[in-house]
Amino acid sequence: MFQISRLSIVSIVTLVIAGVSVISSIGCSSRGITPPRSELVKDSQGSATPLSNPEDDLARFQEFEQRQRSKLINLIRQRTTTGERDPSYRVGAGDEVEINVFDVPELNLTARVKDSGFINLPLVGGVSAAGKTEQELIEELTQRLGGFVRQPQVSVFISQYGSQKVAVVGAVEKPGNYPLKKGSNGILELLAEAGGVSSRAGNYLNIVPSGDSQGAAAGVETRARAALAQMVAGGTSTNGRGVEISLDVVLGTSGGIPVEVPIRGGDMIVVPEAGTVTVEGEVQKAGAFDLGRKSSVLGALAAAGGITYGAKVDELEVVRDLGNEDKVHLILDLNRVISGEVRDIKLRNGDVVRVPSDSGRRLRQDTFEAIGKVINVGVGGTVNVVN
Repeated sequence: MFQISRLSIVSIVTLVIAGVSVISSIGCSSRGITPPRSELVKDSQGSATPLSNPEDDLARFQEFEQRQRSKLINLIRQRTTTGERDPSYRVGAGDEVEINVFDVPELNLTARVKDSGFINLPLVGGVSAAGKTEQELIEELTQRLGGFVRQPQVSVFISQYGSQKVAVVGAVEKPGNYPLKKGSNGILELLAEAGGVSSRAGNYLNIVPSGDSQGAAAGVETRARAALAQMVAGGTSTNGRGVEISLDVVLGTSGGIPVEVPIRGGDMIVVPEAGTVTVEGEVQKAGAFDLGRKSSVLGALAAAGGITYGAKVDELEVVRDLGNEDKVHLILDLNRVISGEVRDIKLRNGDVVRVPSDSGRRLRQDTFEAIGKVINVGVGGTVNVVN
């Protein structure tokens, strides 16, 4: 039989009853109650500033996502329709020009436009190229070569747009300004030029189209520096003009064919860093955690040590800022996420994951913890076994 030393069974029962009566002071002191969004919305009804309900937040979030998809589709359609070669494009300093003269192989060459705007050719010497379209340059060369070649047939093709640069900034290995090249004006090529995305990259990027494709490169360095400064401060400098696209979609790591987006001179590609997510409420270890490119709600919960027994698993909440302090509260049923019925949410820098309290389960958890504390303090853990 067991013999309990130091305290009688009556004393233990007395302590347990006393402990249950002070559960609120013992069980809740270390971790507060996290009310679910539905309760907060209900309590705010009739107030001067009622909270938006989960259905309205979901609708606003889906509308935001649809706007982003539409902007991306429109950009691709617009730039695909205009084609890669723009007949109105005017040559600039730093461009590389391929020149071919039929049946005169010594005049088939590649020349880079100097800062002065000239190119040097055999026979004719310096030719002003900057500011001319391909057709205008063809006409100029045909006239100049006419004194040396009978009825010259000249073709001109811009092989590298040295004057048309694209800024690639943020979480890439080699941020900088990169000139467009012949046949390589897609987003994948530009990311490759920048050494690829780094391990700090988040799960999306922003393409900020140039408002003026001609001469826009003049301000690309200034815009790139401003974007980097803004990102260090915790955001991305897109001024509402950015076209957002998932990195998995760009790289083809989502299971589909990579989506190619044509890039033009003066564009800016911003790859934000993954950043951090805050996890609060019914988790073992609340706090801020570093994100990775694949981080999701389930991953954030794992980083926080998992949920507690008192969690309300059908009302997990993800708080996301859509910009201009417009926040939405997305509700997830953890059971449905784990079973695969609904998709887990990929997290972004600044997201907050709230795990609310289930009042019934939390009461049972606090009762259990309070009784354990009372017994440990009162009994002192001394139990002798008597044969």
